[in-house]
Amino acid sequence: MTINTNTPNASDTSEPVSQPSCPEVEQTNNVQDKVVFGQLEYTTINPSGWRMKSRIDSGATTTSIDARDIKPFERDGQSWVRFNLFDRNNGKTFEIEKPVSRIVEIKRHGTEKQKRYVVELELTIGSVSDRVEVSLTDRSDFTYPVLIGRNFMMDRAIIDVSKKYVAKKAAQ
Repeated sequence: MTINTNTPNASDTSEPVSQPSCPEVEQTNNVQDKVVFGQLEYTTINPSGWRMKSRIDSGATTTSIDARDIKPFERDGQSWVRFNLFDRNNGKTFEIEKPVSRIVEIKRHGTEKQKRYVVELELTIGSVSDRVEVSLTDRSDFTYPVLIGRNFMMDRAIIDVSKKYVAKKAAQ
């Protein structure tokens, strides 16, 4: 059986496929402009100044942190939340109060939906510092108290999963 590819099939109603030209793609952020994070890094959480081990997760949209005693309250007609950061190294806690940016509903396989408060915190990994949204949750059952999501890494970092703790501080 021979198929003639030059003559359209009577039952084929699709448009002919043309090969698009490949214009030069403008890259606003070159790989050379980005820092390298390993699969694990140390993250400084401000305002506490504590340095915590973090898991870098490009599959997570939003960064999350181990927060304990999470208590919502109202201040000047706005939703706020009070929570404690827990330093696993020495058992100390640091109380923080922040306005609530939003509340997210997390769906995890095999568990019920979970509502989480999201606040803005300043985080630093190596030479990268930014104020980003962070979801608050009890991560005491997880190995790492901080999960760094794409909202912190976007346009700043690339991940080398074969490495750990490689982010370098900015030259001072």
